[in-house]
This record gives sequence, structure tokens and C-alpha cells, in this order.
Amino acid sequence: MAMAGLDDTNLANFGSELEREHRKEQGALEEAWNYEGSPIGSETGLWIWRVQNFALVSVPPKMYGQFYQGDSYVILKTTKKENSDKLIHDVHFWLGLETTQDEAGTAAYKTVELDDYLDTLASQHREVQRRESVLFKSYFRTLTYLQGGFASGFNHVEPEVLPTRLLRVHRPAALKGTRTQNAVVITEVPLSHESLSSGAVFVLDTGDTIFQWQGAQARGIERAKAAEFISQLLSERDGKGEMVVVEQNSGGEYQFFKALGSEGPVSDATEEEEEEAEEIEDEKAEKVLLRLSSHGPFGLGGLKFEEVARGSISKDMFDTHYIYVFDVGHQVYAWFGREAHRKERRQGLQYAQDYIKNNNKSPFTPICKIVEGAEDELFEASLEGWQGW
Repeated sequence: MAMAGLDDTNLANFGSELEREHRKEQGALEEAWNYEGSPIGSETGLWIWRVQNFALVSVPPKMYGQFYQGDSYVILKTTKKENSDKLIHDVHFWLGLETTQDEAGTAAYKTVELDDYLDTLASQHREVQRRESVLFKSYFRTLTYLQGGFASGFNHVEPEVLPTRLLRVHRPAALKGTRTQNAVVITEVPLSHESLSSGAVFVLDTGDTIFQWQGAQARGIERAKAAEFISQLLSERDGKGEMVVVEQNSGGEYQFFKALGSEGPVSDATEEEEEEAEEIEDEKAEKVLLRLSSHGPFGLGGLKFEEVARGSISKDMFDTHYIYVFDVGHQVYAWFGREAHRKERRQGLQYAQDYIKNNNKSPFTPICKIVEGAEDELFEASLEGWQGW
């Protein structure tokens, strides 16, 4: 399932010099981050905004990690560089699979505005639902995808009567070995037995009763995280409700399927196993480094895009005068040298996106613009012998 028009999303001006002063002025006027006493730009933290009518609306902290499939979001994570007081900013725009082109465009543009507000020191990331970067996933103990969105008329206000919903609990392979390796993704899926698979855990929330259906091949961490998620739901409802654990083929599934309103054979070929296979394949992929440069004096010639290395990539392969596209398998970086020409800067991210399309990589592949001197830990870990510049 792919978001409509994802391949055609224009990133040519994303992070470029085009109308930079105008964007900076607009960014300074954006009340989402520029208000009296705002910590944004001066303190560490996590902030999330949802796109609504071409504007940004703050997401309450209690809803961090919950994303509506019909929406687009802007996320800012500010941390301190290790053994330093220097602040590192990562700005992400997240696109739900059912978001509109207008919302996606607004999120991308607001990301650039926020970067300009932060004096272009932020790393900028494009994230697509279900194939987010490892960095993005690391922000949340639980990443939850919910159906609906502002554009579809869903107002995101808790209704008095909770609708019955089915959610799949899954731990992505990409989180293994990271500091949030026990985090999970929770996705709302259609209310049907056809959504079930024997290798996963599902939560059926009927309001009064919350069922935890455990596939015969489900992993322990997913069982534990599903129980933790249900406990959180019950706590938010002041303890009202009941939790019922159901094992696949246990003979005690009658009430579960009755509440689901659908019964039939359960698939052994799990969607999460297919996703995990894709993630593992990405991890095994050979790293590729390509350079974008301009011909002629003062950048008056055309642009040249060429592969410069493959396999083992080291820091001495990056030159401050150029833009580089760095494919690490699960993610593609666009590295902007500080002395790169304006023409290269203007096209850097578009070349990264075109590279993904022309090399038959998934259109969901995360794209990250990273500025020389503001490299994050994950970028550094992808290089041989990295010890800073």
C-alpha cells in the first residue's frame, strides 16, 4: 500500500536557498514554536504538531506516539551532543498513508520554516508511515497508527462511546540492537478475522472489554507490550473495563470472535514477517556514496551526479564543497557540505529522492538532509572510523 503521489513529491526546494529570508520571517511568525517563554531552539525536548488547514496544531504530550493515518505531522527532537553543550536538532515531517497532498506539502514546508528558525542547523527527515527511520522510532516506547485524520472529518476528540477497534502489535526488526529495542508499533487494522495472523498479537478494544489475542507463533516481547498497552488504556479510563487474554486455537476464542464480528481461518503468512524480511534485506544492502557537483567556475555549468564509493565508506570521502547522497540501505542521507554551491544545495534532496526512485528502492525509504557538523549518532555509526570532523 503506497500513499498516492509519494513518488511525485517535489523535494527540489526542500531545504534550499529559495525564498530563505521569506521562510525565516514566516518561521519567526509561527506561533507553534515562537511564543513567549518558548523553549524551542534553546532547550532539549520533544515537540509534535499536526497539520490542520495549512497550519500547525500542537499535539498533547499524552498523545505522543499516536499518529492518524490520514494526517501529516511535524516533529522536533532536540538533544545535546555527547560530551558537549551543543544542541542537535532533528526535524521530521511524518506522512500518513492516507494523508492529502496539501497536508503533506504543508508539513514539508513547515519543516523548512522550522529549520530556518533554528538557523538551518537542524537535520531534516522525511518519514512515511510503516517505514520510519530508526531514529524516529527511537523517540517512542510505543508507535501507534490510528485510522482517520483531520481531512477525513475525524476530529480527534475522544467520543463518549468508544468505537470497537482492532490493533496489531509488532516489534520492527529495525529496532533490534538499539536503545529502544523493546519498543513496538501498534497499527489499527480492519475489524475482520482476515487481519489476524498467527505470528502476531492483536488487541480488540470494545470499550468495556479489551481482548488480547495471541497468535500461536507470537513473540514474548509483543505479548508483554500488548499487555502493557492494555493496562495503559484501562488506566486512562479510570480502571473501567476488563482485560481478557485469548490464545489462538485454545478453544476459548468464542467471545473474541463474537466481539470481532467476524470469524474464519487465520493466516500463517504474516505481514510483520514480510516487513521484517524487507528491513533485514535493507540492513544487508551494500552502502553507496554518490557526489553531486557543479561544473564550471562559480557553479555556472551543469550538475554532475556520480558514484564515488561502494561498500566501506569513510569520513575522508566527504568534501565540504559538495553534496553527497549516502545510501545506507534502510535510509538515504543527503549530506550538505558547508561550502557547497547554491545550485547543488537547491537540488540536493531532489537528487536523493530521484536516486530512490531510479534504483527501485521502496518509495517509503526515509530521506534525511544532514548538514556538515551536525551529524547524528546513526549517521556516524554508518561510517568506518568516524571520530568527528
